[in-house]
Amino acid sequence: MGPVLLASAMWIDDDELIEKLMELSGACVVFTKQSRRPRKRQDLERLRTVNEQTPGLPMRAFPELGGLAPKVDAQAAVIGPYDRMDEGVVCTFRTLGYRRRQDFPPILHAKLALLGRLWWHDEDALGYPEDVIGFTRQRLWISSANFTRSSRHNLEFGYWTEDAALLQGAESFLVSLMRDSEDVDPDADAPDPTLAPVAFDDDAIAEALGDADWDDADGSN
Repeated sequence: MGPVLLASAMWIDDDELIEKLMELSGACVVFTKQSRRPRKRQDLERLRTVNEQTPGLPMRAFPELGGLAPKVDAQAAVIGPYDRMDEGVVCTFRTLGYRRRQDFPPILHAKLALLGRLWWHDEDALGYPEDVIGFTRQRLWISSANFTRSSRHNLEFGYWTEDAALLQGAESFLVSLMRDSEDVDPDADAPDPTLAPVAFDDDAIAEALGDADWDDADGSN
């Protein structure tokens, strides 16, 4: 299905990098929650526009995001008998953590970029017909530089690796950031993840099961 990228950094505003992300089949970059100064909010609005123009990443490509869905009115999404749980998308730019106050909360200081590919298959692991999407990690970029214009003028260090253990660890870390992330400019100063475990409408599901027609062993109803 094409090349995709999972990444993290303290901040991103590098024009060339953002344009390159828009050429991919999908991406998710998680960065530290930013202040609400006018200039910063202008930059965040630009990233929100990119979110509207790009596909993000399908949640069902990552098993660690299973059972989660975007909140509805700040509450867990309620799943009924005819709803699907795996249609969510994590948008291209996401934020994480705290807004700075007088104290110094932890910031997202890991500068990582994991390249891979999304794939599609028409059978599940047991060979039954199914619409299956997955992610295969391929190369990892580890760097001292944030994804910013100013980093191009600094003395920075970075390298590519295909070490299997590093790729696996980076994927687990980046997907956990996606799981706990928020909108690019959320109202909450403290962490308030957009995704939450779904709640099931047990009564509606039981009613649907009661109304269903069940075939006998001989094929009659």
